[in-house]
Amino acid sequence: MKVVILGNNVAGTFSAQNIRFLNNEVEIEIFTQENYPYYSRVHLPELIPGKTKAEDLIVFDEEWYKNKDLKLYLNKKAVNIDPKNKTILFEKDDEPVLYDKLIFALGSTPNIPPIKNAREMRDDNKGVFTLRTIDDALKIRDYIKKFALKKAIIIGGGLLGLELASQINDCNLDTTVVEFFPRLLPRQLDEECGTMLKDEIESRGIKVILNAATEEILGDGMVNSIKLKDGRKFDSDIVLIQAGIRPIIDLAKNANIKTDRGIIINEFLETSEKDIYAVGDCVQFKDQIWGIIPACIEQSKIVAASVLELKKVKYEGTTPKNTLKIVGLELTSIGIIDPIKEEGTGWEILKKSDKKDCCYQKIVLKDNKLKGAILFGDNKAISYVYKKMEQDVDKEELRKLLELYIYECSNCGAEYDESKMDVLFKNLPKDWRCPNCKNPKKGFKKK
Repeated sequence: MKVVILGNNVAGTFSAQNIRFLNNEVEIEIFTQENYPYYSRVHLPELIPGKTKAEDLIVFDEEWYKNKDLKLYLNKKAVNIDPKNKTILFEKDDEPVLYDKLIFALGSTPNIPPIKNAREMRDDNKGVFTLRTIDDALKIRDYIKKFALKKAIIIGGGLLGLELASQINDCNLDTTVVEFFPRLLPRQLDEECGTMLKDEIESRGIKVILNAATEEILGDGMVNSIKLKDGRKFDSDIVLIQAGIRPIIDLAKNANIKTDRGIIINEFLETSEKDIYAVGDCVQFKDQIWGIIPACIEQSKIVAASVLELKKVKYEGTTPKNTLKIVGLELTSIGIIDPIKEEGTGWEILKKSDKKDCCYQKIVLKDNKLKGAILFGDNKAISYVYKKMEQDVDKEELRKLLELYIYECSNCGAEYDESKMDVLFKNLPKDWRCPNCKNPKKGFKKK
């Protein structure tokens, strides 16, 4: 049997690896439009200031593919799929490639919002860029060097947008992040932590503008500014758009495979066409686009079993999970972070907020089960959180782990429970007093 995988990203690569783990006999061919074997996109922004090299990002070199008996074809763009005859035609090729099973791992492209001139100025190399590949990063790096730029604007304050802003700032450019939503990382952080992150980013010399919808990119020949819908203008020599992703679906759509925003799959990662599967950023499952690495890895295991007709585990969706560094600070966001938006009762929050040390830890429980967490600036609880998700937890154990304490007034017995307060006891003003009996701060003792 011959399995063809279109895409050499995390979803495609791990699908190939998992198929090979389950079966040593099946023939596996991987085709990618990229010039490189599988590499990490997380560190792409570091290419721009020259902190890393393209070859350093490569996770699996050509020897790895050979050792696993995987055939990798670079610079190959599929232009037509014929499901009836099970063939794929590639650009500049006369003869189609045959398959027995086909996996779409086409990934996604950067989403460009409806901003006047954005797409045209990007496509015409007039100072507007998106970042998705090594080649994109190298283009941005060369443009900055060639024109000795002074000001940069990043449209989009998401995970990649903020890391990109940090690296652009390190190129000694006056850097501004323009974010549509009223806070940074609205999917990963609550309002309090979002404010803390904004303050930390601005302390490093990066400006942040929230509630800002970009209407137009301006420039006579080359970009020189942007205009917001409220009329404000901001000068810039380069504009970088990081406003989410758009699944690549055209190839599947043209083959009459069911698509919507993504390629529609069932619980076994099967598409509407027999023997054709889809995995990763390009898929839509139960009306949702995932677009996160944990989903790609989880789906790759299930699609491997499905392709080999070893269906045992059904895909039920992936718990949102992100662990990475934002402007040098550790951030983990997993599961439900804002129970106010959820239905039902029984929700409880344990929270540690230390603005002085830029540390924020929030644990969300429901009926004593761990449902979600934000760990920012301090991730020592990360292994516990990953291990205990959706399980019953010991609240006292959690308190110790987060170093949350209860302080008792020696005069009236009133308690100051740090897990329920916005300010840690140590950060209270020296002249703070007990709200009940006015006993001074020094009259409280740790329980």
